[in-house]
Amino acid sequence: MRQACILGLLIAFGLLSCASHRMTTYGGIGPERSLYYYQTGQGEPIILVHGGPGLNHYYFLPYMDRMASRNHMIYYDQKACGESEIPTDTAAMSLASFVDDIDQVRKKFGLKKFHLLGHSWGAMLAAKYAIQYPQYLSSLILVSPAGFSSADVSEASKALNRKFDYTDQFQRTQIIESQDFKNGAPSAMADLMRLSFRQNMAKKDLIDSLNIFIPEDYAKRNAQLKYLFHDLRDYDLYPSLSTIKAPTLIIAGEVEVGLPATNKINQKIPGSILKVIKECGHFPFAEQPAAFDAAIYNFLLQLK
Repeated sequence: MRQACILGLLIAFGLLSCASHRMTTYGGIGPERSLYYYQTGQGEPIILVHGGPGLNHYYFLPYMDRMASRNHMIYYDQKACGESEIPTDTAAMSLASFVDDIDQVRKKFGLKKFHLLGHSWGAMLAAKYAIQYPQYLSSLILVSPAGFSSADVSEASKALNRKFDYTDQFQRTQIIESQDFKNGAPSAMADLMRLSFRQNMAKKDLIDSLNIFIPEDYAKRNAQLKYLFHDLRDYDLYPSLSTIKAPTLIIAGEVEVGLPATNKINQKIPGSILKVIKECGHFPFAEQPAAFDAAIYNFLLQLK
């Protein structure tokens, strides 16, 4: 975690900052404070699992904080991502360990029950948690789910590449061949991510509003994350989805490349509700905030 500024010191010591309607804290989780967290709001707790692998919770903000007036929002950065530490033991870079980290977050806050929201790759982790730890979930919310099987990843990648026009392809080549990218400059990696994410959005002009935070040591983190792909080469979560017991809401944009897989996920999870938002892509909380918030609010209201 970064310790170079006053904010870093606040994080390190878990100091508090209070607003009129909510409490916000930052800190670390685990014996070595290895997982970074940020929490805000009040009400029933929601743990949020970001996409990736390799991203962090920053792109959720400020969008998801809209729910902080009625829910206790708990964000964390997955290991080797964002503000969290890079594990020295490569054995920690496993799918099972990433799922167990969600439970470490639950334990940190002493939650007996909570809502779990995962976006993109994070939705797959959330679904695996729901399968492994059903006793703790009040509900499961899968936003633009991705990567539920190796085949899904391959098909989504092909579909996304088909969305690149000549200008996009030229720009991608320029970024990849730039000296900044070859040197592992965070700004170059952020540019490449934005270019890719933009193809999967209905409102492409909103791409610059996403807070894509790339740490200075991204290259080192990425090298460690590669060990995770040993578990992702050939896997399929679909056969286990029928065992999910938590009430499940699935939200997706109508133009995102993963929509066929999302429909399949909806068919496999018993009693799940699918909300497809019009004129929306892979980031519904940014592209169609009113429809996104309403879908979650109405779903949680029905559970009361």
